Amino acid sequence: MTKTYFLDPNKLAKQKRSVILLYGITGVIALVVIFALQSIGGTGKPPWLAIIAIPILLVLVAVRSIRQRSDIWEHYTLTLEDGVFVQNQPNYPETRVPLGSVIATEETKEGLYLNSKQGTRIFGIPRQLKDEDYEELSKIVKDTLAARETTEPEVENSVETAAERSVEEAAESSFDTTLNESMPKDDED
Repeated sequence: MTKTYFLDPNKLAKQKRSVILLYGITGVIALVVIFALQSIGGTGKPPWLAIIAIPILLVLVAVRSIRQRSDIWEHYTLTLEDGVFVQNQPNYPETRVPLGSVIATEETKEGLYLNSKQGTRIFGIPRQLKDEDYEELSKIVKDTLAARETTEPEVENSVETAAERSVEEAAESSFDTTLNESMPKDDED
């Protein structure tokens, strides 16, 4: 079964608003600081270059940030294909993580991070997906982990039992060999 998930277009507007607020507030604070330093310094001439350059630079950076987010929203895909997560996003290589290699999860405000034997936070399921898609993927991962936890103790017990039997058999074999070597042999002449 293959299913592809996309980022929620409604959440892009919130991202854009956050960027605008961030750079807008930063610009206002920078201008206030410049004016305050200018008036404290006692210089009568305002620093026009800084007053003009800072807002222009902040606008350029904000526009670039909004374009990057829009590009991510247009091209991001997360596919669950035969038990393998495949993530594609602009400017990053394709990421593949088998669901079977996931050993734990970590939920944060950004989304659900998957941990494997190779490391922590090796893969992320972002909250910017549609809410129902995020919940569906979270449930799939958690159900897979829960199913594995219920079957692993049985496997561990059977492995331990087999290992114990091997040790016991080896010990008996060793004891029998030692016993046979210490027994006097009958000479047949």
